[in-house]
Amino acid sequence: MFLALREIQHEPGRFALVVSVVTLITYLTFFLASLASGLAYSYRAVVDGWNSGSVMVTDASNESISASRLSAAQVTAATSIAEDAGTGASSLIFAPAVAQLSPAAAPGADETTRESGEAGGPKVDVFAFGIDLDGRLAPAIASGSAITDPSRELLADESLRSQGLAVGDTIRLLGSDHEWTVVGLTRDSTFQSAPVLTADGDALRANGPAATSPTTAALVVDADITEDADAAAAATAAGLALLTTEELIQALPGYSAQILTFTLMIGSLILVASLVLGIFLYVLTLQKRPVLGILRARGVPIGYLIRSGGAQTALLATAGVLAGLILTVVTSAVLPDTVPFLLSPGLGAAIALAFILVSVLGGLASVRVIAGIDPVEAIS
Repeated sequence: MFLALREIQHEPGRFALVVSVVTLITYLTFFLASLASGLAYSYRAVVDGWNSGSVMVTDASNESISASRLSAAQVTAATSIAEDAGTGASSLIFAPAVAQLSPAAAPGADETTRESGEAGGPKVDVFAFGIDLDGRLAPAIASGSAITDPSRELLADESLRSQGLAVGDTIRLLGSDHEWTVVGLTRDSTFQSAPVLTADGDALRANGPAATSPTTAALVVDADITEDADAAAAATAAGLALLTTEELIQALPGYSAQILTFTLMIGSLILVASLVLGIFLYVLTLQKRPVLGILRARGVPIGYLIRSGGAQTALLATAGVLAGLILTVVTSAVLPDTVPFLLSPGLGAAIALAFILVSVLGGLASVRVIAGIDPVEAIS
């Protein structure tokens, strides 16, 4: 380590260039990883918020909650299956919809417009979830209050604030003349990257868009009963598919493809950064052959030189990774809320360790140069 530090102090400009290259590549990697985490979380946030173990949808839906429509008999059968397995279950009414916000939410709306009640606010693609408001699926309220009049009130995800929505505004689901009042905003209630509106199940069924016919799409089971052979057999007999929540998420359109794409991009960046660092260090090692030759002539062991090179590589890679991480944190603080950006400590630590490890392995490419140095030839 002493030799590695002395060399860096002797030529700081050269090694600063190496660190800057690693910093830029790691920053890009952390940035893409955070985008991938944020986008993936926006797909599954509301499902993760259920804290449930399994879900039952119709077998004909191909494991898609959007295509699932349970009949009354299937709802009864699914409830019985959960009870026989010794756990509870909650019905979920599901409806994709276009929500038209009140004029108060429109950009540039003034107080007169806010009080007028006339139509013409922004339109937003949403998912409307109908639940038992006192049940397990009820989301936590970040601001505002709970629903007191189920027939006319609902909760909205706070991401709609970027569209100008505020507590007290009204929402109309296109295809229905019914007006809903937003009494509370929820956090992390998104599904397939769209905000979720949460309402009472019976009220949504009665007043939802006629075209989408809001009905029970799934039964969310408190515990994981997918390994219960009797429950699985009973679900199959009732025309139901019994899934874990993770299997339900993996079946979401585009979810697996985007995860695979970002994973390949991040892996490629780590590999490229490590190769770049290895090439830099290899060239630097070639340039200092005379110095290494003198050290070898003075009896410095090859093992010491190799360990010094490895320590130097690890030091440079660590400095670049830390700088890239700091830039990513600063970026997250200035990005708008509409960007799906999520810093994941676990993923960040894994990427940092992978960078450092692969960089050290790439830096060991110069070992052959060190091991093959002839002191007399190098000095001459």
